[in-house]
Amino acid sequence: MTYKTIYLTGAPAAGKTTAVNLLSQKSPSTLVWSYSERLQQHLANRATNVSQQIMRSQSSLMITPDDILAVDRQLLSFVEEHRGASDLIIDSHPVTKESYGYRVTAFSLDQIMALKPDEIWMLFASPSQTVERIGTDAQGRPAPSLDEALLHTSIQASVATAYGILTGRPVYFFDSNVDAGAQAERMAKRLG
Repeated sequence: MTYKTIYLTGAPAAGKTTAVNLLSQKSPSTLVWSYSERLQQHLANRATNVSQQIMRSQSSLMITPDDILAVDRQLLSFVEEHRGASDLIIDSHPVTKESYGYRVTAFSLDQIMALKPDEIWMLFASPSQTVERIGTDAQGRPAPSLDEALLHTSIQASVATAYGILTGRPVYFFDSNVDAGAQAERMAKRLG
């Protein structure tokens, strides 16, 4: 059996985490690396009271390039250890909404080449759906305007596409304006 390493991304409220959690229930052998959870753990080692909400609302004030580099190294070690033994999904979004606009904390060329994803997946939602989802359950995410939601998704898509070009791997864009269960089913089919 051939296992895949998937780099999964998307702007906030695109449904990545929900879909991956459902996918993991369907395929318990799939290993998921949640970048935000690992970053939260890393930050907790040097600070107190670090929650997802605080990270999301104060990202650039709390998270340094050294923090990103440390978690990137953990990710590459994880992938090296588990590649070929099971499907791996890396749930990440290197584009963050900040008080001044947006920040991209992308992998370097060496890092994305070492990660060697088999496929890059991006979930996207319409700007109105994104605004509605964040309005309903912000979880510390700043409320975007429709224009900001569109820009955030566009920047995230640019990063995903660049990773695909650099690695020579296909990029799949999943429209997440569907039920989370249906989204997880689509993703399971891509895993094969």
